Amino acid sequence: MPKKKERKPDIFKNLKLHFILTATLSSAAVLLVAFSTIYFIVSQNINHRPPIRIEFEQPETQNDTQTQTSQQTQDYFEVRLKDDRDASLKILLTSLITTGIVIEAIVVLISIYLAEQAIRPVREAYEAQKSFIANASHEIKTPLAVIQANLEAADIKDNHWIDNVAKKTEDLARLNQQLLALAKMDIVEQEPTLKKTNIYNVVQETADFYKPKANEKGINTSIISKNTKIVKLTNRPDLEQLLNILLDNAVKYGKTKIDIKLSDDNTISISNDGATISQKELKHIFDRFYQSDKTKSGVGLGLAIAKQIATNNKWSLTAKSSDKVTTFTLKI
Repeated sequence: MPKKKERKPDIFKNLKLHFILTATLSSAAVLLVAFSTIYFIVSQNINHRPPIRIEFEQPETQNDTQTQTSQQTQDYFEVRLKDDRDASLKILLTSLITTGIVIEAIVVLISIYLAEQAIRPVREAYEAQKSFIANASHEIKTPLAVIQANLEAADIKDNHWIDNVAKKTEDLARLNQQLLALAKMDIVEQEPTLKKTNIYNVVQETADFYKPKANEKGINTSIISKNTKIVKLTNRPDLEQLLNILLDNAVKYGKTKIDIKLSDDNTISISNDGATISQKELKHIFDRFYQSDKTKSGVGLGLAIAKQIATNNKWSLTAKSSDKVTTFTLKI
């Protein structure tokens, strides 16, 4: 059995670290400028202070020895003064560095506290949302199963009202399944089970499942691949689920054709013709509950689940749209 473990709230950890880092760097920059200015001003005042001249009472007549002694005394005091100035600057520099370290430590502690206080309500709301989605999905699952079972058992033929109920019940069951899948992805992280998989076979089997639905809409589906024996160690169940989402999306929004291209570098691209998605909308296409076309059915969870699957498996999933062709590219 794959080992399950609690997912770490990386998003909140990153937000907290970003807040602390910003506060620390900002305070460090202010302190650096302030302390550098203080050190510069003090050092300038000390170094440019006029030298102290010591005047000795000189006799009317003095020999060379006395003159030399006076000069040596003067030089001695000047050296002492210079040493005192250097010592004072060293003490000042040490004091500034120590003060800066202490202040930065205080800033870090305060930042940690404030970051935790600021993020806590958001984290609690996020956890409550995950818990609600999971609980609601489980609660909805049972009555939906009962309704579907009773509809199948009902001996009513050629009744479009019953057909409508069955169709909407199926849509509701699909929505509940998507919500439950998202809740599971948010709450637990499952280590993927990797097996040698023929990527072409997975693509072909998934595409064959959607061909009847595509044909009903007059959409031609084609698979383009130079190699039909591309084998890779991968998570097949997740790959199948992700391809199902992308192909379902292509059938929903496509008009005349769906092209599936498989490259030797394990890149799968699924393209469909239709309306061009603007760059602004493409930025949000993998967001939960986002729909670029409000006229289509669904609530905008499919692509969000696909993106989450790709992220969990460390795959790359991107989208682009131009000239009325939208392409999703999966690199596994």
